[in-house]
Amino acid sequence: MDRVAALEAEVDRLRRERALSDALDERLELALRDKEPLEWVMPSLLDLLAHHTGARGACVATLDESLSERVFTQGAAAFEPSLLSTEGRVELGPASFALVHPLDVAGEPFGRAIAFFDAAPADDAASLLERFAEILDNHLAAIALSRRKYEVVRTLSDALKDPVLARGLSRACELLQRQIDFDDLVLVFRHEESLEGSVLRYRIYRDGKLAHRGGDVTDPGLDHFVREHAAAFLDGDDRPFRERFGLRRYREEVLITGVRSARVIGRMLVTSRRGEFHTADRELLDRFADYLRQRIVDFNREWRRLSTIFNAQTCSRLLLEEEYVERWLRPREHEIAILYADLAGFTRVCEQVLRTPEAIGRLVNTWSSRAVSALWRHGGVFDKMVGDCVIGLFGPPFFDRPREARCRDALAAALDIRALTRALADEPDLGLDPRAPLDLAVGLHLAPASVGFFGPNDDYTAFSSGMNNTARLQGLATGGEILCMQPFVDALGAPARFGERRTAVVKNVEDALVFRALTE
Repeated sequence: MDRVAALEAEVDRLRRERALSDALDERLELALRDKEPLEWVMPSLLDLLAHHTGARGACVATLDESLSERVFTQGAAAFEPSLLSTEGRVELGPASFALVHPLDVAGEPFGRAIAFFDAAPADDAASLLERFAEILDNHLAAIALSRRKYEVVRTLSDALKDPVLARGLSRACELLQRQIDFDDLVLVFRHEESLEGSVLRYRIYRDGKLAHRGGDVTDPGLDHFVREHAAAFLDGDDRPFRERFGLRRYREEVLITGVRSARVIGRMLVTSRRGEFHTADRELLDRFADYLRQRIVDFNREWRRLSTIFNAQTCSRLLLEEEYVERWLRPREHEIAILYADLAGFTRVCEQVLRTPEAIGRLVNTWSSRAVSALWRHGGVFDKMVGDCVIGLFGPPFFDRPREARCRDALAAALDIRALTRALADEPDLGLDPRAPLDLAVGLHLAPASVGFFGPNDDYTAFSSGMNNTARLQGLATGGEILCMQPFVDALGAPARFGERRTAVVKNVEDALVFRALTE
């Protein structure tokens, strides 16, 4: 009979465990379906535990969705922090008991499940609490995994938000390597180098550290190889890269932008130490690639905006600094060299030679792009184009060249623009008359101005009476003349290059302009 009774007791215990398991599973399935947080679902779980064990109340001390410590109680539960360091049956006082079972997630302690009793708990109460803890462990493990995944993804995203793209990439790759322990990561992406198009840049990381990058002089052979095959790599031909780096098992991510007209802006190959990537690692690489794609898009957009104003060297220097807008591009007063360069004879050429809007537009586009390139070659800033007049500033945005050098750069740019303007007549495609070529009328000045981003569109420009005077001076110049205000001549320090001092009274300017013409 004792064996029969023991068998019946075991069957009854298993039945009660099964009943508790079914009830818990059903409740947790609803919680997953409805995406309920622990705060909503835990009271009903604790009610089930109390009901099936005969406890007066229950509590769970664990970590919630934010991985913060929480204590959930239900019923007549008297939680004591000291219970977190115990397990098994604990006598709390006369006719007061607790059963404590540890919670464990992936081998790491994750809190305690506790049931409180007014009398000694039944023999199977401990096994029921253990079953409750096992089922709850699985639910908490999913929450913990999701939270940790979120934290990793957020950390990667934050790293890539670094205003300096190269630094953000290096930091993100270090973080990624800690999570998935990759061997090599080869990244090729488009960099919007200028208004004319893009160039291809690359980065190669090994063990999470930058090993090679575009223009790397330490390994010119590798640099030549990547540049030779980068375009085909972006188009999907990764064979040369796989052979060059000995990649057999790898994960490939394509960085695509655009919806209506998708464009590949980058491609990435990653190798795993273990040969294949776990599903979680693949998901993390997908998220990394998505954040990286957006960061490259944002970087290129930022570069394109700056590259309409500054030369490539200045754009690179600005984007290597945090808060570069506040530091360098917000309006501030400085002494600058100013250039106004206008096409002389433009109206005549349009009316008598070119005649059609298409031909006129082709001339303006050709001349203005070359004129702006000349500004940039000499360190100038392209302010704007007003009609057929190009305006350049010398000194911004860093103001790290002396006033003499600013004037020297402005004059060199003016001479280049004049030369390329005169040479346009030799290009048959533009349809100009070589017997009556275009020329340039230039005004140059050195004056204080407030320089920076202005207006709702953040246009980079300068304001001062000196700007207005330069515009008036340029209006006095005839074809081929380069007129320079006296402060410009004085700062340049080469009076022999200029003609006699002249003056002119112009509209809306109180004092007469004092200037000299370049004679060379």
